Amino acid sequence: MKGKENAEQKAYRLIIHDIKTKCQPGDFLLERDLAERFGVSRTPVTIALNRLVAEGLLQKLPKKGCFIPNLNYDDARAAFSVRILLECEAARCAAQNAQAEDLLEMERILAATEEAIDTDNFLSFTFRDEDFHHALVQASDNMYLYEAWARIYLRCNLYTRFFDRLYTRKTPLKSGTLAEHTAIFNALGHNDTELAVSLVEKHCKDALSYVTNS
Repeated sequence: MKGKENAEQKAYRLIIHDIKTKCQPGDFLLERDLAERFGVSRTPVTIALNRLVAEGLLQKLPKKGCFIPNLNYDDARAAFSVRILLECEAARCAAQNAQAEDLLEMERILAATEEAIDTDNFLSFTFRDEDFHHALVQASDNMYLYEAWARIYLRCNLYTRFFDRLYTRKTPLKSGTLAEHTAIFNALGHNDTELAVSLVEKHCKDALSYVTNS
């Protein structure tokens, strides 16, 4: 059972939520405003912001604060290239190491994704999409791999959030995403390492193409 989150963890979680749902490249995140809105002191907000700077999700200017960096396609390709390497390795490990509880968690996420599509619940769909990838990499049973992947995945999410036509609500919710996740899940369930890696690689490359329109 997960313990109760502390103020720093709360601030970190809520800042990421703001970045995903409210902010744009170039926006500053002001410590005082965040602390007041989150109901915490400024210290945990400062720690959380500095952590996000270290993770590459934010940049910081002296005397001005932290902001969402301007984004470019070269950086997107670089970030996704690392994500693809790590997520494919995670798929390889997960096909060999995934436990019954890992597969049950993925199955639960797939059901929730289908419900989000059926009800056109955009926010739920985006979170379930992320949940699936986190569950996949966690199933690798390698915490170092997961930590490295989680950091670059956050960076890739900036591009998905701001440039994927789905996330700018220019296309309907993607039932194709559910089909691809289901295929990956089935490959893991059958311990088919080669297929799982191939499907994950294509899935991630497609995500990059949606961002760069290439």
